[in-house]
Amino acid sequence: MRWTEAERLAELRDLGILDSRPDPAYDDLARIAALVCATPVALVSFVDETRQWFKAEIGFGCTETPLDQSICAYALLQEEVLIIPDLTADPRTAANPLVTGEPRIRFYAGAVIRSAAGIPLGSLCVIDRLARPDGLTGAQAATLTALARQLSSLLEYRRNLDHIAIREAEIEASERRFRVMTSAMPQMVWTTLPDGYHDYYNDRWYAFTGVPHGSTDGEGWNGMFHPDDQARAWARWRHSLATGEPYEVEYRLRHHTGVYRWTLGRAMPIRDAEGRIERWFGTCTDIEDLKRAEAEARKLAAVVETSKDFIGITDETEQTVHLNEAALRLVGLPDLAAARETVIADYFTPASQRIVNEVVLPTVRRDGWWEGELAFRHFATGEPIAVLYNIFPVRDATGAPAGYATVTRDLRESKRAEEARDLLIRELSHRIKNIFAVVGGIAALTARSDPAARSFAEAFRERLGALAQAHEYVRPHSPASAPAVKGQTVLGLMRLIMAAYAQDGRERVVVEGDDTPIGERTATSLALIMHEQATNAVKYGGLSSETGRVLLVGRSDGAHYDLTWAEAGGPRITQAPSRRGFGTVLAERSVAGQLDGTLEHDWAPEGLVMRLRVPVANLRF
Repeated sequence: MRWTEAERLAELRDLGILDSRPDPAYDDLARIAALVCATPVALVSFVDETRQWFKAEIGFGCTETPLDQSICAYALLQEEVLIIPDLTADPRTAANPLVTGEPRIRFYAGAVIRSAAGIPLGSLCVIDRLARPDGLTGAQAATLTALARQLSSLLEYRRNLDHIAIREAEIEASERRFRVMTSAMPQMVWTTLPDGYHDYYNDRWYAFTGVPHGSTDGEGWNGMFHPDDQARAWARWRHSLATGEPYEVEYRLRHHTGVYRWTLGRAMPIRDAEGRIERWFGTCTDIEDLKRAEAEARKLAAVVETSKDFIGITDETEQTVHLNEAALRLVGLPDLAAARETVIADYFTPASQRIVNEVVLPTVRRDGWWEGELAFRHFATGEPIAVLYNIFPVRDATGAPAGYATVTRDLRESKRAEEARDLLIRELSHRIKNIFAVVGGIAALTARSDPAARSFAEAFRERLGALAQAHEYVRPHSPASAPAVKGQTVLGLMRLIMAAYAQDGRERVVVEGDDTPIGERTATSLALIMHEQATNAVKYGGLSSETGRVLLVGRSDGAHYDLTWAEAGGPRITQAPSRRGFGTVLAERSVAGQLDGTLEHDWAPEGLVMRLRVPVANLRF
C-alpha cells in the first residue's frame, strides 16, 4: 500500500497510543519477543514526527529517543523483518549515538506494526549488545512477525474499545440531555418503539396523571383517556403506526385530581438514514384553558354577531377589520368584504366627519375613549342616521396600539320616541298654561264683579304668572323647547322662580350673595330643585307660616359655587323625615348626575338648611 507521511502521522494520532499509560498486554508481547529471540532488549516502538516512543520496553531503560537515533524508522520502509546483524557495519546506523555510545547496541531486528489499513506505525524490535552475523533463525523471524501482527490487532482492538467508550459516553450524555430537556419542557413527553410500545414518559406525565411510574408503559396509556375519547385516540394512533404519518388528536386526559382535562396529543416518527422508523417521539399538551378561552370567545362572538348595536373594529390605520351583521344592515353594506374596503371616516356624514377628525380621534388618543351623538350615512341611500357613537382603542397582548373598536347605538327610534314625548310634554304644558289662563280669567272676572276682591285678585294673578314662569323651567324640555337663558345668572333665575312666593309685596324668599352665569341645562336642573324646595317649604317648612321666610345665598370660591337655602320662622323641627319624597330623590339625582355636585340637608330645629355645591365650570352648560 502506498501512503504518505501525513497519512501515517494522522493514523498514529487517531489511535491515541502515544504517551498512553503502560499496558501489560504490550509488555507481555515485548517480553515474548525478547525470550524467543534471546535478546536482552525488546521494544514496542512507534515513530512520531520528531521522536520514537516506546509503548513497552524490556531492558532498554528509557521510554523514547530522538528521531535521529531511531533505527525503527528504517524498519517502516520494509515489507519483511528488518535485520541488521552488525550496526557498526551498516552505513545507516554506524554513526548512530546509540551505537557509538551507550548502550553500544550492535544487533537489531524489527517487524513492522501496521494499522488495519496497512499503514506502518512502528515496529516490534529486539536488540543485542553483541553483533549476530547469523541474524535470526527462520522461526525467530516468523515469531517476531506474528507478534507484530498481534500488536496491530491489539491496537485496533483498543481503538475500537475507545470508540465504543466514547460512543457510550456520548449516548449517556445524550440520554442525560434528553431527560433534562424533557423534564424542562412544559408538555408531557413520551417515546415508543417502532411498533408503538410506550417505553418512556417524563416526570410531567406522572405529575399530571398521578399514576405510578411505569404503570402506563405499553398500551396502558389508553386507559387514561375519557371513555368517550378512547376509541378515537386508539384508531388515530394505529393509523399513524401503519402509515408513518404524524399523530395528532385532541382528547380528555384524566388529571390526578380525577377530573378530565382537554389535551392535545402529538407524535412524530424518528427515522434512520434508510428511512426506517427507529422511534416515535410524542407530547401531550394541556389545552383545557385554551378550550375554555375558545368557548368564551365563541360566546363573545355570538353576542357580537347577535347584538342589535353596531359593533366594529379597525386596525391602526383606521381600516375596517370587522363589522357585525347589525352594523352591515345599519349602514347598508352588502358584506364584510365590502366593509374591509372602508375606513372610519367613510361611515359619517360630512359634518360628522369633521368632528371625528378634529375632535373624536384626537380625544381617543389622548383620553382613551369618546362618546357622543353623531350621524352615520347609509352607503346606498346617503340617508343620515343619528347614532350614539362610542369609540375606544384596542391593544395587542404587549399593550401596543392595535386599532379602534366601537359599540354604536342607532338613535332613530329613540329620537322618534323623544319627539313624541316632547310633543306630549308640549301638549301638557299648553293645557297647564290654559289652566293658568282660566284661573287667571276667573280671578279677573271676580275682581270686576266684586271691587272689594280686586286687590286680592291682582296679587293672585301676579303670583299665578310667576308660577307659570317657574313652570316653564321645571317642566321637562327637549332642546327645541328649552327656555332661553342667554345672559341668565344663578341669582337671577332664583329671583324669577321665587317671585311666585312674594306676599303683599314682601319677598318671603330673600336672594343675595355672589352671582355667576348659568347655562341652559343647569338652569333647568336648578329650577327643578329650587321649585321643589319652595313647594316643600310652603307645605311643611318656613313658608307654611305667615312669619316664616327663607334666605337663599350664593357664594363662589372660583372653583365651586355654593347655594344655601336656610328656612326660619316655620314649625319647629323635631327630627329628620323618615322617608324622602319623589321630588327630593329626583333633586338629589339631578345634582349628582347632571351637575356633578352634592346636596346636603341639615334638619336644624329652627328650620331646614340645604346646601348645594356645584363645580363652577359645570354651571355654564
